[in-house]
Amino acid sequence: MKTDVDASLLERVREIGPVLRANVAEGERLRRLPQESFDALTNSGLLTMLTPKSMGGLELDPVSYATVIEETVRFDPSAAWTITNPLLWAFFCSRLPDEGAEELLGEDPRAMFAASITPPMKAEPVEGGFQISGDGRFASNCHHAKWIASVCHVTDESASGPTSPRRTIWAYISRDDCQILDTWDVLGMRATGSNDIRVDGAFVPAYRAFPFTPEITLGPRFQGPLYRFSFIGIVAAALTPVMLGIARVAIDEAAALARDKTATGGSSPLWASPSVQSQIGQVEATLRAAHALFYQTLDDIWQWVLSGQEVTTAQRADILLAATNASDSSVRVVERMHTLAGTTGIYSGNPIERCFRDIQVARQHRFYTESRYETFGRMYFGLEPDYGLVML
Repeated sequence: MKTDVDASLLERVREIGPVLRANVAEGERLRRLPQESFDALTNSGLLTMLTPKSMGGLELDPVSYATVIEETVRFDPSAAWTITNPLLWAFFCSRLPDEGAEELLGEDPRAMFAASITPPMKAEPVEGGFQISGDGRFASNCHHAKWIASVCHVTDESASGPTSPRRTIWAYISRDDCQILDTWDVLGMRATGSNDIRVDGAFVPAYRAFPFTPEITLGPRFQGPLYRFSFIGIVAAALTPVMLGIARVAIDEAAALARDKTATGGSSPLWASPSVQSQIGQVEATLRAAHALFYQTLDDIWQWVLSGQEVTTAQRADILLAATNASDSSVRVVERMHTLAGTTGIYSGNPIERCFRDIQVARQHRFYTESRYETFGRMYFGLEPDYGLVML
């Protein structure tokens, strides 16, 4: 890799890490990030990582961004997820008219966003903008958001029939116009607060929306290389490190357990078993290989963009493959470490038990489920991807 990560950024994470870790149990109880943890994140400046420098942000490169996310997982995976989501939607402000970007980030460069991509809401064109209604799912961080974004299909009474074109937009809705539905009662990643939302006739001015298509126009404040990196690359840099981080914690916790635990009926600690030694060797190889492929692919594309080039279709496929492999590998690592832990890993509150629950939920994200291998394969053979976000 060519990109050097600013050590001071990782130090920011480590400074607030004890606060994040101390609130893990409370976050699971609340099913959203405790306010103290969220305040620590916002005050650290980490919620400006993808905001332009001209607006008071860090405008961080994707490799450094991913590294910060992975470091945060060591203290609380849900806190790391809470960083990723508002920053993804701050990145999308690059495609808004200047008036919209200024309203959302101008007074405070910290990203205070949530979003729901599926199912699309309905946007009725009205004077000056759109009137939006519908239910959306998985709006992570919605309790702490000031704005909640959504994919919307624009209703057009002049078009009819199954073959009529359908216009799609991305719109930022005031949190005050959204009702949070208490649906996030899940196995793991509980503190992400990924509830459903309901919107009933909220007005969104045209400058707070943009066409949700591969063809983009970047706003005047977003002319740096970061905003040409592609949305799929930024998603990879955000979500994949959460998986890798959980897997790393699982290995470290299982290894620590093996040093101290003697299995029932045994006379030696677990680490002395050739079987345990072999398992540690195998999971280390699996995770290190996945980690290396992911970060090298991420950095290769970043260097390409820095040279003034546009991200290619093949590069989009490559980063999707690296992210999917990292997710798949991370799941296998965590499951093996959970098995190695034996009965210790079945108790609530044990770090390995929490890793197991969190990875089972995170793996369900459509971005890097196993079906994305098929998406890569289609692109590899020159077919249209079956996952539209790849081309955004």
